[in-house]
Amino acid sequence: MFSLICLLAAPLEVRLSSDTLEQGEICYLFVETQEHGLLSLSYRGEPYPLNPWGEGFAALIPTSYKTTPGRKAIHITLTQSWNQDVVDTAIYVTARDFRKSVITLPSSKRGTIDTTRQRRKQEEYKTVVEVINAPSEEYYAILPEIFPCPKKISGTYGDERWTGGRKLWHHSGLDFAVPERTPILAPCAGCVVMARDAFIRQGSFVILDHGAGLKSLYYHMSARNVEDGDVVQTGDTLGFVGSTGLATGPHLHMSVYINGIAVDPLFWLEQKEPF
Repeated sequence: MFSLICLLAAPLEVRLSSDTLEQGEICYLFVETQEHGLLSLSYRGEPYPLNPWGEGFAALIPTSYKTTPGRKAIHITLTQSWNQDVVDTAIYVTARDFRKSVITLPSSKRGTIDTTRQRRKQEEYKTVVEVINAPSEEYYAILPEIFPCPKKISGTYGDERWTGGRKLWHHSGLDFAVPERTPILAPCAGCVVMARDAFIRQGSFVILDHGAGLKSLYYHMSARNVEDGDVVQTGDTLGFVGSTGLATGPHLHMSVYINGIAVDPLFWLEQKEPF
């Protein structure tokens, strides 16, 4: 449930979907003003994009499993040649319990996590991270309309992933346990900014840029249905579920990033009307 927080500092009105979030959740921020000028937003000292939304502007404020609990400052400024109006607010991040998940890799998949082909893994990782962190060039949509596939969740966001008695990492996304060749659908409009095959860990995958710094990722496909530069609409088929890359069996791994920060995809998918 959203608890709408309103802040007034004429001529700015700022609304927050919530001022208290668990790790991994998203705050939707809305700014309305009748004045002309340069509108800017910073979160924890970093600039964040504001995009037109109805009669005002909207931004997405992310938290992740890495975000330390506590107060996180948000600063909104309207700069005019003769004046500057400022709203200072904050969100409060609370700790979340993440489960421990043990995975068993078949021998054919152990090369995805051992030290073999390490240079290639690092290069592939660097390529993906550069795309995730790149600023959005166009705005398409920030709210999902559908799930990418049937809602049969097998792996949750933030899970501690273990295998062979050692911790691998925190799970940065959401796993859907659906059959091989299940169509993977675009939850909302976006542009394909990366579509690749045969990456060691990601397998065949697609990254969508929805604008406003929001990107969604779809891993382990058996086949892709899109290429770099394609613009997709809600419900378009991106590809088909598979088990390529670091996968113990057929499933869809989905991640969502905002300004390079991994948020909980389930939280994003379930929020339809933040304002």
